[in-house]
Amino acid sequence: MRIPEPRFFSALATWQTVHIRAGILVALTLVIQPVAAEGNIVLSRDGKATCTIVSPPDALALERLAVRELADHLEQVVGDRPGVGVQPRSGTTIYVGRSEEIDRLVGDVDFAALGTDGIVVRTVGEDLVITGGRPRGVIFAVQTFLQDVVGVRWWAPDATEMPTIPTLVIRDLNIIYRPSFELRHFRTGPLNDPTFALRMRHNGHVIGYDTADHSIGKLLSPHEHFVDHPEWFMYTPEDDPTTGEYSFDSVLANLTQWGPPEWYDVAVKTRRLPSQPCTSSRGALEETTRAVLHKLKQDYPKWQYQPKIVLVTQSNGVSWCKCDACLATTQRESSVSGTWIEFVNAIAERVEKDYPDVKVATMAFVYTEKPPAHVKPRPNVLVYSIPVTSNRKLPLTAVTEGEWVKKWCEIARHVYIWEHEPNFRFPIEPHPNHFAIAENIKFFAQHGVEGLMIEAKGGNVSELQKLRAYVWCQLMWNPQQDVRQLMNEFLRGYYGDAGPFLMQWIDLQHRLAQNAKDFVLSAYTPSTAGWLRLDDLNLAMLLFDAALQAVQGNTRLENRVRHARLSVEVVWIKRYRELRAEATERGLPFLGPDDPHSALERIARDEFKLQWIQLPQYIEKLRAALSSEVPR
Repeated sequence: MRIPEPRFFSALATWQTVHIRAGILVALTLVIQPVAAEGNIVLSRDGKATCTIVSPPDALALERLAVRELADHLEQVVGDRPGVGVQPRSGTTIYVGRSEEIDRLVGDVDFAALGTDGIVVRTVGEDLVITGGRPRGVIFAVQTFLQDVVGVRWWAPDATEMPTIPTLVIRDLNIIYRPSFELRHFRTGPLNDPTFALRMRHNGHVIGYDTADHSIGKLLSPHEHFVDHPEWFMYTPEDDPTTGEYSFDSVLANLTQWGPPEWYDVAVKTRRLPSQPCTSSRGALEETTRAVLHKLKQDYPKWQYQPKIVLVTQSNGVSWCKCDACLATTQRESSVSGTWIEFVNAIAERVEKDYPDVKVATMAFVYTEKPPAHVKPRPNVLVYSIPVTSNRKLPLTAVTEGEWVKKWCEIARHVYIWEHEPNFRFPIEPHPNHFAIAENIKFFAQHGVEGLMIEAKGGNVSELQKLRAYVWCQLMWNPQQDVRQLMNEFLRGYYGDAGPFLMQWIDLQHRLAQNAKDFVLSAYTPSTAGWLRLDDLNLAMLLFDAALQAVQGNTRLENRVRHARLSVEVVWIKRYRELRAEATERGLPFLGPDDPHSALERIARDEFKLQWIQLPQYIEKLRAALSSEVPR
């Protein structure tokens, strides 16, 4: 019989605190005794369920799912399925959902303060109440109970650890909690599984709007307005220093691919481009406001439980309007963000007249990351801060972008964060930001950020992706948890006895990246050459060899370790000539592949079915790196 080790014991001081933003007292006294003795909440005895799950007939869909989740998991844990109905029977009753009886049993709970996701798990006499805000609080309360009280662990969509507890007794349980972030959205492969996402108490996939939408092109459509009103769009002076794909000449060269032929002539004549709006243009403001009000008229009636947010966000890219009016505002505010805040403030003022509970969201992204010096967002403006330009190996507490996030939190009533997690160009390669992202999540909660979206690659190609999904979802729910404890817990659960060796590899990565003073980790880092040396890669291979030895004979765990090792193998191939030459010159071991061509073709056969649309192109890059001079 396995005794669960609920994380509540180690985090008790954290949970017994006042949740300032929601004004909810969190009090907890928890005891789990697998052998029934003096406990008064008996859920099972000797493999026989002694409880009934009661839920009202008018429960919401997610609340009905919560009942099924609870019954299914208790059946597997204790060995017998509890009864489910709408009325109590003999024995312990587990009340799940929202009803007059549940409201009576926990009459002191302010359900309005719980919001949409807050939870209540409380013993009342000889019964147990599991409830929460609507529409998601009840299912998150069930998942919290199963994970942190019963001891169930959902490591990944393909891996669940279920304790065996024939006699399950609980007493003195009182949890009232509202998560720090109303939006918890991690855009990554494992969380594409909706069942697993809910078990991670993740809500981004069901919250009801696109959290990563650059909306201005839909609100102020260049297809409708650019030819007749080029003055509504961004101006670029002839001496503009912007280079690359966002320069005037580059955009001009591609205009006919994006729109009608006349766009080119208009752009040449006016030096206006349909990429971004002119935020100083009265006409652009009026048309965008009209479009926002039209969108709200259509969408607002559908917004029963989701955050009431309309996005007025810039297009992607690094270019902006440089007309005289926009430049004057930028100079006054010491940031281009000043022009956007004034633009969105004006829209929000009009929106407030008809929709006082709606927030108008705008992005602090790339050229608008830095907050304005003077103008402040209106109370109904939400700032979507995106600290993408920072050195991703460092937490935001150590970089200028973190000061910008802090200031946004000071001047704006509502702030969301859009974090960029992976190496978007080469997601399969090592990317040492596990600890930085974890610290950032705590940083966001500390400064009152209301919503958090972490963007990753959508498939299964990113290095240690399932670890990231598990750990960061846990932290998004409760940011005060210890990241190393969470990582070790996952590595043990998902990789078995290989876990400690993978933790050593993660620690090695981060130590090397931190010690490489000139190395900047970005969302598009082209190579590991700035921080991973031959000696380090040799050590990595030894660690993976030890990991495989530790799980030898367990095919499932061996495959998981080998999948994780891909991130190191591709580095050997990508940098083969350099690393082989260094080993020869320094007289050092070379633990990379003896035949890099065979190693590459094995990867190209894609035994792990990597869900990465750029995989064929990446394989071709690796082939190109292996010149004909490399010995076969």
